[in-house]
Amino acid sequence: MEYYHIKKEFKTVWQKKILQWYAKNKRNLPWRQKKNQNFYNIWISEVMLQQTTVKTVIPYYNKFLEKWPNLQTFFDASLDEILLIWQGMGYYQRAKNLYLAKEIIKNEKMEVNLEDLKKLPGIGDYVSSAICAILVDQNCTVIDSNVKKIITRAFNLDKNKPNIEKNIKNIATELTPFTNNRFYCQALMDMANLVCKNKTPDCIACPVRIECKYTGNTELKIKKRLVKKKLGITYCIKFKDYVLLQRSGDRILENLYCFPMTSFVELNNELKEESLLKEIAENWQKLNSITHNYVFSKFIKHTFSHFHLKLFIIEIKLNRKKRFANFEWVLKKDIVNKPSSVLMKKIQGEVFC
Repeated sequence: MEYYHIKKEFKTVWQKKILQWYAKNKRNLPWRQKKNQNFYNIWISEVMLQQTTVKTVIPYYNKFLEKWPNLQTFFDASLDEILLIWQGMGYYQRAKNLYLAKEIIKNEKMEVNLEDLKKLPGIGDYVSSAICAILVDQNCTVIDSNVKKIITRAFNLDKNKPNIEKNIKNIATELTPFTNNRFYCQALMDMANLVCKNKTPDCIACPVRIECKYTGNTELKIKKRLVKKKLGITYCIKFKDYVLLQRSGDRILENLYCFPMTSFVELNNELKEESLLKEIAENWQKLNSITHNYVFSKFIKHTFSHFHLKLFIIEIKLNRKKRFANFEWVLKKDIVNKPSSVLMKKIQGEVFC
């Protein structure tokens, strides 16, 4: 690993220019309002901002605070209520971690420091550092993809070389100020989004353009990734005004309600789609004691972050309300009160249209 010892003069100029730029150009974001400078509000915003854009987060953040304006009110939130507010934002494990974390906070005294925060579900190096920097101005290095991008470009690092992550961390730590880090770390986020953009960086507007060594040749050469294709089946099983639902145990849709669904199986060249579907259906129906003729007439397509799904829909109308061990009967009109995914909404559009 290369060791970067950055001169004091460079650090002083770097920090000063970035802080001055931030004072004039910072984004007006709801979690930056003075009334929201407390652990609860910053915690919720930082968790939501993981893997989700600011534009997407803002309405969810506002809706969340309308429902639970402070930590005390949030203590009474159920997992289903949190998931219902969260639905559509994806990465639902974050919502579950919020629920688990607030149950711990409710029963244990917690201080705003790195050690205590990291004990909470869903809080790692980045979120704990961001909270401590923003709330108590601690000199902790906040590193996410935005910071990595700025450091990589400014120091002209080759992202294809080994130890790139350690080198970035080393530089970012050297540059982190001992005072005003609360503004500095947020300034880097704004710079990455407003100036140091992914495809078209606005170098003329950059406050550290003189210090920056970016030549446009530091980007990681990524081989085009083949996205997997998967098949699955969902069953819309009805009895009068009732439909059968399950709470998903799959990590992608964990704890969300959906129609009973098979596992998703990767489509390959060895088995044709029709043969694979038949096998999936027969195995699932045998496992759940369902005997019913089926046709694969309806399907929807949905894209997850790492695979494309083609999901076939089998509709079944029962003459009696059969009891199922792993599913529950829900009135059709009450589905809206159950937390569900975008995928579930697509399925409903097909079966309830």
